[in-house]
Amino acid sequence: MFYLWVIQVCHMDNFDSLIDVISYFDTEIKALQYLEQKRWNGQPTCPHCSCSKVYRFSDQKRFKCASCREQFTAKVGTIFEDSKIPLRKWYVAIYLVKAHKKGISSHQLAKDIKVTQKSSWFMLHRIRFGLGENENLDNQLEGTVELDETFVGGKNRNRHADKKVAQSQGRSFKDKTPVMGMLQEEVSEFIERPSKNNPNRMVMEKIIHSPAIVRCRVVNNTKGVSLKPIIKEHVKEGSILVSDEWTAYQGLGSDYDHRIVDHRVKQYVNDNGDTTNSLEGFWTWLKRSYIGVYHSMSKRHLQNYVNEVAFRFNTHTMKDGDRLNYAMAFISGSIKYNRLIGK
Repeated sequence: MFYLWVIQVCHMDNFDSLIDVISYFDTEIKALQYLEQKRWNGQPTCPHCSCSKVYRFSDQKRFKCASCREQFTAKVGTIFEDSKIPLRKWYVAIYLVKAHKKGISSHQLAKDIKVTQKSSWFMLHRIRFGLGENENLDNQLEGTVELDETFVGGKNRNRHADKKVAQSQGRSFKDKTPVMGMLQEEVSEFIERPSKNNPNRMVMEKIIHSPAIVRCRVVNNTKGVSLKPIIKEHVKEGSILVSDEWTAYQGLGSDYDHRIVDHRVKQYVNDNGDTTNSLEGFWTWLKRSYIGVYHSMSKRHLQNYVNEVAFRFNTHTMKDGDRLNYAMAFISGSIKYNRLIGK
């Protein structure tokens, strides 16, 4: 039996800690209602035909579309589709991925939520896939945008003699994968205000009007023919571009205000005060995840790993609980295991 859907508002608490997440989602029904609210905001829509007239079954889980007559749950069309792992464990996994600055390994997550390592690996890649699929690409980066590339892979000097790669120094990427990065610098100012503890004492406070935003793309090489189309796709024409002296960036001055910081002469801030230090700092986030947690990022999955680190960077001004709510508001897109492993 089923009956016409009646709007139910799921009142979500503020998740200030992992304990709050575990305590709040004490039943699977509650976890499913949270997903329904985040996905449909009280107006469920059929994922098969987009019809808004749907019926809800008495089990409080399934719906049936009045148009195409297909049955579905809130998990259809999301990273949770066809997963037998409880949503409560999924939410804990998402919280941990967002809260840990370097991420969390599949082995550690498997222990934390009591699933197999294979399942936790699949969960983590589904989460990364969902974030990448729903990245907000409608708004181009603007203002002052830093450009740079990095190379992801193990260090040659750390390899055994029989595994060292000849002539892999500098910009060679025989044993590494290049990643192109674009960072929109934050807009902020310092204001003077009375101290909260001592009103007679004045202190300086940083006010962030617009936080920094980073976007990254795994590329085949660092030639201009590969990098320039990405820049023109993601950066608004007329913006200020700040890069190093790499020749691939030559010619951008016709569409942008292109400024160069010459790293060859140990210049890290040019005469105009331009720098790429913020993007260099993001690369540190990425490399710390690589070295400290994951230890290896295959080229097949590297874009997903980069998406994960970029999401944490772009939401670093949020509280951990707000990150979970924010991620759940748009984390969708389904991917099968065979497609993930390339079969």
